[in-house]
Amino acid sequence: MSGRFLGLFALAQLGAFIAFVPMLNLLLPLKAEAIDPADKAVLLSQVMLWGAVAAAATNLAAGALSDATRGAFGRRRPWIVVGAVAVAGAHGLVFAAGTPQQLLLAVLAFQVAVNVMFAPLNAVLPDLIPGRQKGLAAALAGLALPGAGLFTAGVIALALPRLDLRFLVVAAVIPALVLPFAIRLREPPRPRPVARSAPRPLAALADRDFLMAFVSRLLVQATITFNVLYLLFYLQETARLGPLAGVRPEAVLGGLLGASTIVSLVAGFLGGVLSDRLGRRRLFVTAGGLAMAVGAGLLAAAPGWPGPLLAQLLFGLGLGLYSTVDTALVAEVLPDPRSAGRDLGLMNLAITAPQVLAPLLGLGLLSLSGGDFRWIYAASALFALFGALAVAGIRRVR
Repeated sequence: MSGRFLGLFALAQLGAFIAFVPMLNLLLPLKAEAIDPADKAVLLSQVMLWGAVAAAATNLAAGALSDATRGAFGRRRPWIVVGAVAVAGAHGLVFAAGTPQQLLLAVLAFQVAVNVMFAPLNAVLPDLIPGRQKGLAAALAGLALPGAGLFTAGVIALALPRLDLRFLVVAAVIPALVLPFAIRLREPPRPRPVARSAPRPLAALADRDFLMAFVSRLLVQATITFNVLYLLFYLQETARLGPLAGVRPEAVLGGLLGASTIVSLVAGFLGGVLSDRLGRRRLFVTAGGLAMAVGAGLLAAAPGWPGPLLAQLLFGLGLGLYSTVDTALVAEVLPDPRSAGRDLGLMNLAITAPQVLAPLLGLGLLSLSGGDFRWIYAASALFALFGALAVAGIRRVR
C-alpha cells in the first residue's frame, strides 16, 4: 500500500479513537457530575454498563453486515461514512441530556454510532494491507489511542474551558479525520460466496490462538476501562496532589494524560516497528501488559504525589506497547480471512465486555471500601498481570 493510503488510514484510526476517548475519559464523567453531583460515580457506571452492551451488539452486527455488503461503494466504506456522521451527531445528544434517563439514551445512541463506524474500519487492515506491511500499519493504527489521549489532554481538558466547546470540537474533528480515508477507499470487488454452512458468530473462539488473544485483550481492557472511567474521580477523592492541590482536577487529569500519552506514542510506534523487524509479537504484548499492571498497582499503593504521575507514565508505556502490537497479533490469528469483519467484531467483545463488567465490579468495590478508589486500581493491576501472561498460550505467532 502507498504511503498516502497508510497516512489516511492512520488519520482515520485517530478520528475513530477521538470518537470515544474524550467522551469516556472526560466528557461523560463531567456530564454525569453535572446531572447528579451526589451520585456521579453510580450514574456514570450505569450508563457505561448499558452503553457497553449496545456497543458489543452493534460492533458484532456491523462487522458481519459489512462482510456481507455488496455494491459499487464497497463493503466497508458505506458503514464507515454513515458511522462517522452519526457519531458526530451523537455527541450533541450527550451534551443536550439533562436527566439520567436522557443521558442513558444519548449514550446508547453514541455507542451504536461509534461501532457502526469502528467495526468496518478495523476490518480494512486484514482486508487490504499485505503481510509485509501489517506491522507498520498496526504501528500507525496503534498511535491512534495515545494520540486521542493527547488530544483529550491538550485540547479538550486544558485548552477548552467550556463544556459546550469541548463537545463541539470533538464532534467536528471526527468526520474531518475519518471521511477523507473512507471517501478515497477503494476495495476490490467481493466475489460471490460459495455455498457455506450456516454462519456461527462464535466459531473463531474454537481456534486456540484466537481464544488466547481474546482472553488477553479482555483482561487488559478491564484495566484500561478502570483507568479511563475512574481516574478523574480518583484525583478528586483519593489522590493527594501535594503541590498541585489547588489545581482543578480536570487540569491535573489533562497533564497526566498528556505526559502518559507522549510516552505511549513513542513506545507504541517503536514497539510496532521492532515487532515487525524481530518477528516477535508476544514479547512486546506481554511487556506492555506488565507495565500497565505496575502502573495500576502504583495508583493503589502510592496515591500521594508524585505517585499518580509515575503510575500514569508506566501505564502509558504499557498501553502504547500493548495496543499497537496486539493489533498486529490479532490480525495474524484471525482464522478465516473471509469473515474478518465478523471475527474482529467478536474480538471487539473483549473491549466492550469490560465496559459492562468493570462498572459493576467498580460499584461493588466502591461499596465494600466505602468509596476508596484504590481498591479499583488494585483489582485492575491483577487484570493486567493475567492478561499479559495469557498470550503465552498463542502458538502461530511468536
